[in-house]
Amino acid sequence: MRQQGNTPRKEKTVSYIDGNTVRKVQPNPGRRSEETHQEFVEQQKLNREQRERKRALRAMARRNQERALQMSPGYVLFLAAATMIMVAVSGVYLHLQAELTGRIRHVSSLKGELLNLKMDNDAEQKRIDKSVNLEEIRNRATGELGMIYPSKDQIIYFEVDSTDYMNQYQDIPAE
Repeated sequence: MRQQGNTPRKEKTVSYIDGNTVRKVQPNPGRRSEETHQEFVEQQKLNREQRERKRALRAMARRNQERALQMSPGYVLFLAAATMIMVAVSGVYLHLQAELTGRIRHVSSLKGELLNLKMDNDAEQKRIDKSVNLEEIRNRATGELGMIYPSKDQIIYFEVDSTDYMNQYQDIPAE
């Protein structure tokens, strides 16, 4: 670096230390003790202000916590009412669920009973079908009871549309 004019040149000396030894930093000898004392006083004042701010913030936070923990009677009443309603709705729900389960079981038992009755009816129908001899019935009806088959002029045919229906209010007239 070049020196310009008559200004004195300050030189900095830097010394390097090899190894892991670190030297202690020397305080700047050029400072006056009054300046150091003044800075110390200002630093204490700043620290005191910071402590006061922290103390005030803690006190405010404590008051907010206490306020938050206190519940007004209206809020307690609202919470109690909401809890009662929730318990009542849950009770009704459980009652309806139990009733539904009971009805499902009852319907299931009725279906089983219906199935058993249908099987009994089918078995009885088969037994009846086996016991009936249509040839014997025809012989007895024509021989003993005097039944005769209709002649061709006694039979009347009519057509019914399959999409329509008919109500019969009187007997069909004989021609």
